[in-house]
Amino acid sequence: MPSDTAKRLIEAVLLSIREHGYAGTSMQDLLRETGVSSSSMYHFFPGGKEELVASAVRRSGAWSTRRIVRVLDEDDPAEAIARIFDWSATEMVSNDFALGCPIGVPAAEAPSDSAAIREAVAETFEAWAAEYSAALRKAGIDAERATMLGRFIVSAYEGSVTLARATRSTEPYEDAKTVIYAQLAG
Repeated sequence: MPSDTAKRLIEAVLLSIREHGYAGTSMQDLLRETGVSSSSMYHFFPGGKEELVASAVRRSGAWSTRRIVRVLDEDDPAEAIARIFDWSATEMVSNDFALGCPIGVPAAEAPSDSAAIREAVAETFEAWAAEYSAALRKAGIDAERATMLGRFIVSAYEGSVTLARATRSTEPYEDAKTVIYAQLAG
């Protein structure tokens, strides 16, 4: 379990990335906002911004994976996935379309030479796809199709977040949800 200081830094960097992107996240602003000294930050994250972001992606990814599992356990996959898309659309509106996905934004904006961030993002996307695939297999969909659909659901989700922010509309969530629901319920 991370210390209180590490948790504050992780939470602050996640919000900053969701609002301003990776490049727009200033470590000086982050330290000022959290009241954490640079020496304390480097104590917990010796690799600086890159290590902090990779840790934040892993933490957020683990939380969201647990949430996906919980929702999938509560309902059949088509209904559960529809609820996930509805929840995300509601969150987008409640945040005035200002917040991107804490996994998708670093995936798109982190430096291409950042193996740590790339690996953290890939682990999260793979975990999400695996959970969707497992639920689909449990619901009777063959393994190959379930694997493909699991990856597609992650892609549709990330695309919906990006399009919703850009267009200031929840229609991308509705479109993705409708196509996925038709694939799973039909």
